[in-house]
Amino acid sequence: QQSFSQFERFVVRKMLVVSRSGGVVARSLVARGLLRTSVPTGTSRALSTQHSEVFEKAKARAQAFDDKYGLDLKPLELFASPFRVSPSCPYEAQESMPQKPVPTGVELPVYAETGGVPESDFSDLISLQAADDPDFLHNVEGASQMARMVLIYACEQAVPGRMSDELSHAVYHALVANNAYPSWLNYAAFPKSMTVSVNDVVVQGIPDTYPFQKGDVVSLDVSAFLGGVHGDNAATVVVGDWPDDIPDSFTHVHSDFDKSFDTGHDWRGIPYRTEFESDEQKLWMLTGRRLVKANIEALNAGWEAATVGSNIADIGAAINDVADAYGYDVVRSYRGRGIGTEFHCAPFVKHFRNDDSIELEPGMIFTIEPAFTEGHRQCHPSKDDKWAVITNDGGRSSQFAHTIMVTEEGPRKMTQSEDSIVQWSKNH
Repeated sequence: QQSFSQFERFVVRKMLVVSRSGGVVARSLVARGLLRTSVPTGTSRALSTQHSEVFEKAKARAQAFDDKYGLDLKPLELFASPFRVSPSCPYEAQESMPQKPVPTGVELPVYAETGGVPESDFSDLISLQAADDPDFLHNVEGASQMARMVLIYACEQAVPGRMSDELSHAVYHALVANNAYPSWLNYAAFPKSMTVSVNDVVVQGIPDTYPFQKGDVVSLDVSAFLGGVHGDNAATVVVGDWPDDIPDSFTHVHSDFDKSFDTGHDWRGIPYRTEFESDEQKLWMLTGRRLVKANIEALNAGWEAATVGSNIADIGAAINDVADAYGYDVVRSYRGRGIGTEFHCAPFVKHFRNDDSIELEPGMIFTIEPAFTEGHRQCHPSKDDKWAVITNDGGRSSQFAHTIMVTEEGPRKMTQSEDSIVQWSKNH
């Protein structure tokens, strides 16, 4: 109940109107005949290693950041956290909070009760997710905006001493209180309502009782099932990277686009810490914020490449260019994917240079969700929980994700909230 009340206050502070999902739940895309099997080839520079405009701009931004903070980094240089590294790192664990049953009246996805994920209706087909179906688009917008609002809420709670298990329960209460289901919960038997990936965990971290430390690089993935469809997004924060003398609360304009190019604030518009407790903390935080900055810049570059008539491989090329410019690697094992009535379906989006040949058409809806590593991209599933994916060399990772739709007017971020007034508290 306390988490729900916090979320209510958060919604009022944001003054963000969430599109409530209503009307008829989208009919089967197969029945509507909105599938294609023939895939035309778009023009692409996906495999070219020639420096692009994206690379040059990112290189200039990386240099500006390094000049501002006095950094001189080698490509793929490691700055592993001195705190928790991988879920098997020993710490004084507490008993995890029990997962409460979903209230009656919340619509459930097909896997919610059994944990079994049925075979996709789309298989290897490319779904054109009904650009001319107002009910479907209304539902996707509602689920996506709900997922975005709850993700921002979760990011605000990623403060020193808070446990990721607490975030998962706050997300659960926030979603079900708004008649949405947390898409991650029981998907292929995943036990929590979101994923929380700390430091060297790339993706799919299971929330637990580890207390966040200043300097931890924490990636949060929140998804919502509402009105028969899913919306998915993710973001990364550096815990405690704000000034100690900042007011207990302050108001700022939230935007997660322009702030990716700002060297003095994080992607939420929150000012960076300027004084540090030690040289070690300074190095962890500066290199962590640089990794996060590069990652969101790459997501935006990939999004801008998702235009009608372009090749899906152009998205990966743009993301790879940003990684090269900053000296990071891009994880190849996990990709963006189609989303809508199913949580994961075709098309699948590689975040690195590739020779896939799919022309982007109006109405396609999918996620772009690149994960960057400060060291090498090689990673492996945890032997402990079989879910968390961990870098082989212990290097930290960052991930951002949006659900997007290809339109004639340009790519649209379905999970992008409009600029809104946010009352932020460092002691949330």
